[in-house]
Amino acid sequence: MKLHKQVLCVGLICLCFSLTGCGLTLTQMTDQEEEQVVLYSAKIVSKFNRSQDKGYAYVSKAKKKQDKKEKTKTEEVEQTQENELTLTEAISTEGVTYTYQGYDVSDSFTTPDVAVPNADTGYKYLILKIQAANTSDKDLHVDLLTRSLKYKIIINDDVSVDGMSTLSREDLSTYYNTSFAAGTTDDLVLLFSVKEDALSDISNLTLQVTRDGQAYDIKLQ
Repeated sequence: MKLHKQVLCVGLICLCFSLTGCGLTLTQMTDQEEEQVVLYSAKIVSKFNRSQDKGYAYVSKAKKKQDKKEKTKTEEVEQTQENELTLTEAISTEGVTYTYQGYDVSDSFTTPDVAVPNADTGYKYLILKIQAANTSDKDLHVDLLTRSLKYKIIINDDVSVDGMSTLSREDLSTYYNTSFAAGTTDDLVLLFSVKEDALSDISNLTLQVTRDGQAYDIKLQ
């Protein structure tokens, strides 16, 4: 053991002198040279270290950068998952559930109480169909009109379009029902005016609901 310590000391002393010149002036090394010296030193220490399994572990700069990158990606995924809710959770009306029922694409949209002009040239209406259900055991007063909820549709993770408000009683964005009977449902819509080419091949849709300044993503398909 004594011999081992002596060998280790001599090795470290030689290493120190190899890093200095006349007058003990430190030599400037490149990053690659520095990593080689650190790795060589680690091997010497490791050779005579009886507690190696508990002690030193060499980690290169490249490995540190990779670990940091993976940590950042994990944090981004966790943040995204926190902002992914169901439509019911995002709107948050006590006693009421909101369920996506599919979509239609059309040049026009008709309501029983409000006149909506046809879509502009080069555009079509993307109409999301939503069913509201009173799942409580009592009549409810539902007022989304004054809650300033905002809706945005994201098509194929690329095209983003803000929702339109028609003020129709069938419009989810302005839904108002003073006597929503227990156990009943209302068929509602969300309306978006979208360029035709963005609607030619829809592979996925994400509805973004903003409530109290916080945006939540709902995967529709």
